[in-house]
Amino acid sequence: MRASTDNWWSTCAGVGRLHRMMSAEVLGIGVDEARIDRWRDWFAPSVQLFRTDILRPQVAAAVPIRQVEPTPEWTDTFFMYGGTWTWLCEEEFDSLRPSLRRSLLAARRRTVRPKLMPVWPSELARSGDDLMFRWVASGAVRPSRHQDVAGGVWKHAQPVLPQAEPLAGTFPTSGSGANCFATVLAAAGPDVSDVQIGPDRFQMWLDEHTEPINATGCDDEPGVVFVWTENGNLAHATVTIGGGWMLSKPSQAWSSPRLVCTVREAVNSWRYPDTRLSGYRLLR
Repeated sequence: MRASTDNWWSTCAGVGRLHRMMSAEVLGIGVDEARIDRWRDWFAPSVQLFRTDILRPQVAAAVPIRQVEPTPEWTDTFFMYGGTWTWLCEEEFDSLRPSLRRSLLAARRRTVRPKLMPVWPSELARSGDDLMFRWVASGAVRPSRHQDVAGGVWKHAQPVLPQAEPLAGTFPTSGSGANCFATVLAAAGPDVSDVQIGPDRFQMWLDEHTEPINATGCDDEPGVVFVWTENGNLAHATVTIGGGWMLSKPSQAWSSPRLVCTVREAVNSWRYPDTRLSGYRLLR
């Protein structure tokens, strides 16, 4: 990053102290102050991404263009998964004419659906962390139901999924990256809960540690891996813990928890065109 960009960044970072909370519950999951503090930087950075390629050409031409390397967490906050982007600090954004600000915010609203829009640090400071917690929860179908799982279900699952119970109802500690494939592997034992597991590695693990089965009728059995392919490519995976429950991590984002839902809820949430569901039983 050039020195001029460093100076610009330092100027933009001059924001007030944010409201503090000792702890909170988000999507039925407890989060401590240290995690909340990290979340604030990931949710409301002092310089923010705005997508420009979906603006009208004359509007895009009026937007200041600046390139900065995003962190994985900012990439997931602003859904930076394609297109052309620029970075603005709050002072720069406020100095734009009102019509241009409205266009940028409309583009952001389209980009981050179904999530709510991120905010500037000043707005988070005024409104408090509940604004951020609502953003984390937005887009989720329902809170994690790990507290509803009977003790006997966890006990029955423990031989085949020794880490499923400790993982259930947690957010990743490392930020973005930890994905659905990592969650399934970690539940079965390997220490990979906070890393990203690619499709090729996950397929190798499936080949070595599971056998294909018909996934229907296995809701009460622990250790059945549900795998979705999209146009023939691995796209998503979850694992049953028994009793009709499923352990899942919806995405690789820092705001995506390892949650428990029913098997039927998990299946219904992945009914997309061009997807196919397959089942695999973990070998004991």
